[in-house]
Amino acid sequence: MHIAQMLDTLDWGGAQMMQLFLVETLQPLGIEMTVISLMQSSDSPFEKKLREAGVDIVFFPFHQLFSPGSFIKLVNYLRQEKFDLIHAYLTYSNIVGPLAGRLTGTPTIASLRSSDFENKSYTVKRAFLETFTMRFLATRVMANGLAVEKYARHRLKDSRNVYTIPNAVDFARAIPDDERQQIRSEITGDLTRPLVLTVGRLSAAKGFHDLIKAFAFVHTQVPAAVLVIAGGGFLFDELKSHIEKLGLEEQIILLGARADVPHLLAAADIYVNSSHREGTPVSVLEAMAAGLPVVATRVGENPYLLDPDAGLLVAPHQPQALAAAIISLLNSEELRKKLGNSARERIQRSYSRETWRKSLLTLYSEITPEAKPYLELVIQNSILTEAV
Repeated sequence: MHIAQMLDTLDWGGAQMMQLFLVETLQPLGIEMTVISLMQSSDSPFEKKLREAGVDIVFFPFHQLFSPGSFIKLVNYLRQEKFDLIHAYLTYSNIVGPLAGRLTGTPTIASLRSSDFENKSYTVKRAFLETFTMRFLATRVMANGLAVEKYARHRLKDSRNVYTIPNAVDFARAIPDDERQQIRSEITGDLTRPLVLTVGRLSAAKGFHDLIKAFAFVHTQVPAAVLVIAGGGFLFDELKSHIEKLGLEEQIILLGARADVPHLLAAADIYVNSSHREGTPVSVLEAMAAGLPVVATRVGENPYLLDPDAGLLVAPHQPQALAAAIISLLNSEELRKKLGNSARERIQRSYSRETWRKSLLTLYSEITPEAKPYLELVIQNSILTEAV
């Protein structure tokens, strides 16, 4: 079986993390995968990881949505390779992929990863085209969570082709206590300070301005606490300036993009998600898998992930409520342990790699018979594992 995974860009992000997760999940079964990018890579760590995994990467740069030369080359390539399936992620790919798939007779899955249109890249024309191709040209539309599924059904006015597969993660690898302490010391200079962590692209949708305002209040109540923000993005300088104006340079640390997020999670005491919009945030899943108590805004999939006993939920755009939830965790080790344990148990029960692989192959099997032997193999192995 040969699958084409199509993305707008190989720049690191949630969609790209799940692509790598997919490669690592399906390739050991003998499934061949090729990643198609609609934008040339600029020294992306994601591209490096894919190549290390042995994946072929092909670029068809679309400098704008209507790039006839690139589209013709892409269609010719798809006809030549005779893929069994195209799985598209992100806006351009959700438009280009189903159209190219229809022209080449290749079944196509479009993917939705957010529960609204609140995105600067969503012009009216682009939103219309994506909705049209998903509704009329894609074989299936895959939503990455229940909140996104609800949004997809409303947006497409047709629920027959919507299939929900929540994101998944592996359990975090435990690290020795001395290594954990070393990480904390390197970041804060004082390993005794309570460490609150958030990870994500530095964009407006992630609500970092709200979080910084919230932490200004947290500092007045728990002066020793430190907020660590890991992630790169165009808001870096703006957020840095905001922190300096509040005089919180010692309390809020901007790390920039990091390749060691699992180690940061292992070193943290609390995880925070302050987003204004979300799909199923991989960062929250990773924090839960690490056994961290989570404070998150009530957007996207967060309520399904955390409610009622795996985390604390607050309304978006409410710094005071965010601060109060963080303070309640900082002041109660018992509550932190309770929520962290519940979060980890929920990951094991509903968001594991094994559950995700079976769900994905079930979807693929509905579209192409080439996937059925792999699904049968996974089911058989699962039965044998349970028997043992």
